[in-house]
Amino acid sequence: MSAPRADVGSARKRILVVSPWESVWSLGTDDDVQAGVSDDDRFIDGFSRAGYELHFLRPRARRRDERVRTHEYPNFFRATRAFPTAVRRLLWPLLFHLVVVPRAWRIVRRVRPDVVLGHSHYSTVATWWCGRRSGVPTAVKLFGVMDLVHTEWPAPRYWFKNIEQLLALRFPQDAWIVLDDGTRGEDVLRGRGIAPERIHFLPNGLDVEWMDHPIDRRQACERFGLPHDRRVVLFLSRIVTSKRPLDFVNAAAHLVRAGRRGTVFVVAGDGHLRAACERAVAGAGMDDQFHFLGTIPHRDVPALMAASDLFVSTSTLTNRALPTCEAMICGVPVIAYDTGDTATVVRPGETGALVADGDVGALADAIELLLEGDGARTRMSEAAVRLARETFVSWDARIAMEMRIIDDLAMRRDGGGHGA
Repeated sequence: MSAPRADVGSARKRILVVSPWESVWSLGTDDDVQAGVSDDDRFIDGFSRAGYELHFLRPRARRRDERVRTHEYPNFFRATRAFPTAVRRLLWPLLFHLVVVPRAWRIVRRVRPDVVLGHSHYSTVATWWCGRRSGVPTAVKLFGVMDLVHTEWPAPRYWFKNIEQLLALRFPQDAWIVLDDGTRGEDVLRGRGIAPERIHFLPNGLDVEWMDHPIDRRQACERFGLPHDRRVVLFLSRIVTSKRPLDFVNAAAHLVRAGRRGTVFVVAGDGHLRAACERAVAGAGMDDQFHFLGTIPHRDVPALMAASDLFVSTSTLTNRALPTCEAMICGVPVIAYDTGDTATVVRPGETGALVADGDVGALADAIELLLEGDGARTRMSEAAVRLARETFVSWDARIAMEMRIIDDLAMRRDGGGHGA
């Protein structure tokens, strides 16, 4: 599909992006492996091909993106990464404001951008200050709202977990761009008093074209060294605490203890909990049933899905993230914890199964039930693809939505002002 094009009047628009990330974001630990989808990368590709001049202010990095004009600041994130979490929570926002805000202001005066766009809650002071001093329209892009969604928590816990984000939302912007990652970002921002007309709630882009290019299962299994004549249950994620990979391992152990010895369990991804997962697998005597594939290049995800019968997701905040949607695009039924807005795509009995958050036993039971039900899995596979075709949007369409927001802001440069 072709990239979205800006109109002639927008061909020379300049955008300054203020970012806390030193490079285009991707999953995995190897910078040379693009694992997962980078919204940042798709943004750069779409906007630069449409004729925009992109300036990025980001931490000093070992490599630069030639598609953008990079401005750097000292990488205090990397220098203090080993500090305790409590220290980093205080130190990083403070350093960001002291170091990045004056640099952003100098760039605004020199480059004269049409829009200043901030990434994440770190950027709100910088964008607000630049907009207030120069009259340039500002927007902040939130890639999710994390624990802000948990308004049911007692107030002390809610504030303790979310103090940085809550304070960041107090700095007015002309627009807030919130990506729908399943954590109800639009409702959260409205609940914090931000005017609805300033909130732009956008769907995540997806590689919807995968639906039209099915992959042979036998060939897919051979590609990953998996048996094509056995049921395959896939867990694809970063192997980190928030994704709860050990819950997947423990659910598999339930099934093995109950006598399910023919199923293959696949863990794709990497992270600090991988060694713990491998130890748990060995301790349960499941080495012959588990495959740890490590980081999978995103281009190989459709083949991995084609080799799988079920997809399992156990994240803490939401299980409606990109891998779940990608499984549905590829026709793989999903079993997930019922967190966030997961139920909007994982519909019990239709496209998969939902179980109570954190209930490993129920997770194992749901896997067992669908592994035994060939007909149910086939129906769910077809329903998943149908829902994906009706609901999900392509990356081109998503970037075009964002481009319209930026264009509208740029047109307001000489007027407007900053509101909540």
